[in-house]
Amino acid sequence: MGLRIGQINYSNCVPIFNMLKKRHDCSKYIFSEGTPSELNKLISCGRIDISPSSSIEYAINPEKYLILPQLSISSTGRVESILLFSKLPIEELNKRTIALTKASATSTVLLRILLKRLYNHSNIFVDTKMSLKGGLKRYPAYLLIGDDALREAASCKLSMKTKNQNSKHRAPNSELYIYDLGKMWHKLTGKPFVFALWIVRRDAAISQKGLVTRFYKDLLLSKEEAYINLKKIARDIKYYNNIDSERLIKYWKTISYDLGRKHIDGLLEFYRYAEKTGVIKRAPELNFFEPAAT
Repeated sequence: MGLRIGQINYSNCVPIFNMLKKRHDCSKYIFSEGTPSELNKLISCGRIDISPSSSIEYAINPEKYLILPQLSISSTGRVESILLFSKLPIEELNKRTIALTKASATSTVLLRILLKRLYNHSNIFVDTKMSLKGGLKRYPAYLLIGDDALREAASCKLSMKTKNQNSKHRAPNSELYIYDLGKMWHKLTGKPFVFALWIVRRDAAISQKGLVTRFYKDLLLSKEEAYINLKKIARDIKYYNNIDSERLIKYWKTISYDLGRKHIDGLLEFYRYAEKTGVIKRAPELNFFEPAAT
């Protein structure tokens, strides 16, 4: 049947999948597109075998998965696509209800941690599918992720380069305050934040180890090829989800697709905070896939 692969349909994954499908034999791979939360459900119930998935998904179900080494979707500081849009300064959001996009999992946990740890806030959170404009008519703040966040920030004419060093951004010609959660996390910890891990179901890692190994090696090569071909990829696709090539390149350069020691330190820190917040019972050990010998 082949190896069933989850594909996040956001621009942050475009470089990896572009190189994977162009330069490698994908005839034994079956791709399923979706948002991070949708792919979390698919891999959790066994409908896909491997996926870039919300890092909190691994912590919730560590017994189901192994982590593919050296791969993630991370940032050190600003990430530009995980944004809290607020009608009020963040300091004034205590006790307020905050809307959350249903597309996210890790980012909603991260927001809870940041509001508590940086501001000692206690908030009510509600999931919604409303647009940003509609959501902010009902709630004082709204967390958006991915391409939706990128487009809304651009429409507010927001430059993520700020003259000060705090995490608050007031969009020119806008009544909104915009906060980058990657930058807020770095302010709290000084560490990178791992938004997504590449995970494989343990049963697939056993039953299809050879094919999983092949895919993993293709993925590592695709990552390295993507790093050196960002401009070409952007030229080839021109626009992605109504985001122009110049904006895409700028965004891709803020992202790390690696999973090195510093990323792992940031990930473990996130899991410790998630445990303290009560989101997970305990911070899990990190168990990695070991490729088959060749």
